[in-house]
Amino acid sequence: MSTVPDALDALVAAFRAAPGLSGVKVFDGPVVTASGQMEAVTVGDVGDQEDPTAVEGQNTREGLAATPDREQYAIRCAVLVLNGSGDASAARRRAYQLLGEVGGVLAADQRLGGTVMIAQLGSSTLAQDQDENGALATIAFTVEVDAFTRR
Repeated sequence: MSTVPDALDALVAAFRAAPGLSGVKVFDGPVVTASGQMEAVTVGDVGDQEDPTAVEGQNTREGLAATPDREQYAIRCAVLVLNGSGDASAARRRAYQLLGEVGGVLAADQRLGGTVMIAQLGSSTLAQDQDENGALATIAFTVEVDAFTRR
């Protein structure tokens, strides 16, 4: 059985419990909300309507195993910061501060409580937007995971 569901749950729990992310809303997957939340982290969603992929990976055989028992995958996540004053620099800086907190959570427990062999921050991209609500900085990032499946 894949570790993906447990890894997603472990990430959500770890981010919600992190002192450095106190006051930041952590969403488990895509959420339809009219929330005025100014800072958020999403797990398993980057807010891309065109590509709603949550996890992408591959399974391989280890040694002489008859079935795939090792999996490597990337969990797509995002940090979002809305600055209501329209200050793009402040939104961007805060988004990267929160990404640093996410990286710290992963560094503190790279095994996600024993769920996987290793989970670490992967690639990231910054998108910026400005509208009547203010300046929005969105950092889409991956959590790269290496694990053995459970049979």
